[in-house]
Amino acid sequence: MLRLDANEGRCLLSEEDLKEILSPEIARRYPVRSLLEEPLAEMLGLPVSCVLATAGADDAIDRTVRSLAGPGGLVMSTSPGFVEFLEAAKRSSAMFESIPKDPLGAFPVAEICEAVKSRSPQLLILASPDNPSGCVLAKSELEAVANACREAGTILIFDATYSDFSLRTAKPVDAIAFPNVLVSGSFSKSRGLAGFRIGYIAGGEEAAPLIARLADAGPPFSLSSAAIEAGRRALSLDSSTVQAFVDEVRREVALLTAQLRGLGFVVSDSEANFVLLKSSASARVAEMLRERGILVRTWKGKTAYEGLVRITVPGEKSEFEKLANAIHTLARFKEAAE
Repeated sequence: MLRLDANEGRCLLSEEDLKEILSPEIARRYPVRSLLEEPLAEMLGLPVSCVLATAGADDAIDRTVRSLAGPGGLVMSTSPGFVEFLEAAKRSSAMFESIPKDPLGAFPVAEICEAVKSRSPQLLILASPDNPSGCVLAKSELEAVANACREAGTILIFDATYSDFSLRTAKPVDAIAFPNVLVSGSFSKSRGLAGFRIGYIAGGEEAAPLIARLADAGPPFSLSSAAIEAGRRALSLDSSTVQAFVDEVRREVALLTAQLRGLGFVVSDSEANFVLLKSSASARVAEMLRERGILVRTWKGKTAYEGLVRITVPGEKSEFEKLANAIHTLARFKEAAE
């Protein structure tokens, strides 16, 4: 079964890396989080005190919601969006309000700014590229949102989990230039380490006290020694290795988008590692692909996600060929539906 429903990247570490990561010496040692935070800080151009390594980006989001919103606080994000933003608010007994967004369209920047100014939430969380649409916030759009948040006393969390795949999105370095913006990220997509649960949250130099507060908001050993070592090795990968994978993902997204549109499906302009389509028969589309050995993501019965199907590209040519062949069979389904 080709699992394209969980939106996982292809592991870029070698078999040799993985053997060393799981060595007895690493296994017997308590985790030292700073071993990963130091190269992360260097990558982001920040002091180590401004970076916190976390158990995936969702741990970073969870700590921030719990610390900065908490019971009764207000968290806002766009909908449809990453479901974990809402779940983090629920776990902290915070209020959550959605800003409606066209699932296949661009970020409604003006509406986002107006919502922040009128509601003054403790937190606004936006991902760029977005999940599930793959749309992006350009640098100028990030600036507009960040300024609106500053005026409202709101902290903006800019989730950059998919940013390596995008040519147009604002980048982490753009976001940390604003004193009221924190950047979260993950090693699950462009490094393919979802099983290790590695992420981070960071901010500019003014954010050091806030990062320290977030560090205290969770257990001291949320990352295992193996995860820390995996993250270190992922950051030290030759840039050409990462770029080759990113280029293959971009190629597959472009081909899959063209193929689906050629079949008459409505598809988002995604700059992530997936494609989002909308169909009144989304359940049947997912079932037909499952029958051909491919799992994709749907949200049955979830408001604002009606008719959506997210298809992650595998980033591997032979697996993509299997996907493309399966998609081709949907042509008969479209013809029958018409």
